[in-house]
Amino acid sequence: MPRFLKPLSALLAVVLALSLAACSAAKPSAAVVDGERVTDAQLAKDEVLFTFLTGLQKQPCGQKISGETQQSACARFTLSTLIQEALVKHYAAAHDVTVSDATVQGVISQVEQGVGGAAQLTQQLDASGLTMADFTALARRLLLFNEVQKAIGSQNITDAQVQQLYQQQKLQFTQIDAKHILVKTKAEADKIARMVTPKNFGTLAQKYSIDTGSAANGGALGPMPASSLDATFVQAALALKPGQISAPVQTQFGWHIIELVSVSVTPLDQVRDQLIAPLANKAFGDWIQARLAHAAITVNPKYGSLDRSTGQVVPIRSTATTSSAPAAASTASPTPSGVSTSTP
Repeated sequence: MPRFLKPLSALLAVVLALSLAACSAAKPSAAVVDGERVTDAQLAKDEVLFTFLTGLQKQPCGQKISGETQQSACARFTLSTLIQEALVKHYAAAHDVTVSDATVQGVISQVEQGVGGAAQLTQQLDASGLTMADFTALARRLLLFNEVQKAIGSQNITDAQVQQLYQQQKLQFTQIDAKHILVKTKAEADKIARMVTPKNFGTLAQKYSIDTGSAANGGALGPMPASSLDATFVQAALALKPGQISAPVQTQFGWHIIELVSVSVTPLDQVRDQLIAPLANKAFGDWIQARLAHAAITVNPKYGSLDRSTGQVVPIRSTATTSSAPAAASTASPTPSGVSTSTP
């Protein structure tokens, strides 16, 4: 290149770079969350992903309002998800919350089983213009959201609180395996109580019990959740040791003679997440409310406006609160309604 052209070439390169930067900056985002841009391209790709995911559950991607297209409803739903997901990702990065590859693969395997196998899932993804890599990435994102929910939710929950909840709700985690002979009157029950033994219990049940379903099986009810049984029946059964037979017990159904077979109680460590879920959900809801109320969030008006009281993007024609007026937010989760990351 001639020497005199070099300065001109360098200036042209700078001008082009500035021009491209200006075009990029001028190009509107679907939303901006605390400086993080959600691009139109990202939104469009995620609309396809969420349409696919909600389709597995036979649910629509977003709920239409009067006069709105399904595509527009899906865009609002997806953008609402991405806004809340951005807030959650910031927390995850700051607090080193991650999701293991094994956890992600476990969810993928469950989805594959639900649709009839890996090949069927791949075919369905292909039909939607998606790849397994796309779906795996989405599963990781939704699982990360769940992990942040649990991390925030469990911060202020003590072991003593969990133990107290476990004791209060223990019947929900208790299974009773029992036999019974059900009769209409106390006189009948007293008569049977005088002659019943573990050896003849089944024979007497077949002869006298008016509970025809269990009588045919010698009075056997089989293992049942204690919470599904009559409270008086449960109290009497739990007062026995395996192999013992009760005195006559009256419930709303009549008079019972009960033989306890066994009792099993699910250990606390196996139901811990279930116990703390309501408290954790409230704690996470408070956190997401605060973040939505104070985060710098803008939404491209072509998609709608952010209702900070619900965390949802709503049509502009709605009278809901816009993104420029911080307010309390709902506990809405970005996981699509009716979609679970643990079951297809």
